[in-house]
Amino acid sequence: MTALPPVRAVSPLHGKIAVAGIAVAIAISVDLHLRLSAQVSPIWQTLSEYVYGRFDATDSAAPVFNAMCLALALGSLALLAGIVKARRPRAVPALLGLWCTGLAVCAAFPVDPQGQARSFSGQVHNYAALLAFLALPAAAWILTRRTNSECPWEPRRTTIRRLAVASALVVGVLLGSFVWQLASGEELTMGLFERALFTIDLALLLTMVRPLLKPR
Repeated sequence: MTALPPVRAVSPLHGKIAVAGIAVAIAISVDLHLRLSAQVSPIWQTLSEYVYGRFDATDSAAPVFNAMCLALALGSLALLAGIVKARRPRAVPALLGLWCTGLAVCAAFPVDPQGQARSFSGQVHNYAALLAFLALPAAAWILTRRTNSECPWEPRRTTIRRLAVASALVVGVLLGSFVWQLASGEELTMGLFERALFTIDLALLLTMVRPLLKPR
């Protein structure tokens, strides 16, 4: 009887790069929260507003925030490459590409400071962020769509889809809160909602990365 070949990880190199990029983004995020806790409220202000923080009189936090976005984009790009290698549906790399592009655009175009008039840069930032945060859960959902071929993500299908639904729901809450804030003028806990979304999306990305590193 011929022994079956061992099941291998999908793409360990891409998986390691993805984990490294995501880990760097998490570390930078924690650093920003700790060092700028007196300047940026995690309840009321969004992550993007760290771009206006200052570590001291001459040291802006903008390059650090941009590095966080780019590290996450690089890690996600490695995940995208691993998924392409696994020959998953073309829509998945396309949507992950939108996620990566949105992160890069958010780094290049700063959000408007709180309470100031809306600028071109701020509008680009907001639309890029919305596009990115919609594209990621959509990519995760399609990634776990059952096909005739064996899917390395099948064992984590339920977890990935639950995180994708949670991500999409929080995006809906953020959009609703934004519209309510514009209509009523009342300040809402946008920062808290966005950090919940950021945490869910990090968990979603790491769950999507695992099959690249380990066999089923």
